[in-house]
Amino acid sequence: MKLQQLIHPERIFLGLSAPDAHSALSTIAEKISGDLGLPPENIIQALLEREELGSTGVGHGFAIPHCKLHGITEIQLVIATFPEGVDFHAVDGEPVVFMFVVLSPPDQPAAHLQTLSQIARILKREESRKAILAAESAEDLVAVVRHAAEVEGL
Repeated sequence: MKLQQLIHPERIFLGLSAPDAHSALSTIAEKISGDLGLPPENIIQALLEREELGSTGVGHGFAIPHCKLHGITEIQLVIATFPEGVDFHAVDGEPVVFMFVVLSPPDQPAAHLQTLSQIARILKREESRKAILAAESAEDLVAVVRHAAEVEGL
């Protein structure tokens, strides 16, 4: 599965606010639960269980919360921004302002890892990170991420 196929404007939520990581993940779960046909509690629980293993805050203001989630049949990518920043216990100690949230069916571990790897490759490039953070709309963000994926050959 290519990252470019997973990114959709209707799954992008800009300008959110949350006091902490738990609240940020809860906000995202609430926003997508109806679309996925799952109770938000199921999504929150799966994401928090993964966070307990170690923060998914990868540095430079980015996090990649992810989990395997019963009740879905395809990988789902949600993008959310928190301009005020959220303490996510990121590796560099910086607050997280941008999240790529990856929800995968439990029976697709290879696709799950491939998606995480593609996001990580994009985020390694400083120019890609800057362009992503500068995007002003969901449509701009789709274009920026798709371009970054093309640059990486994804």
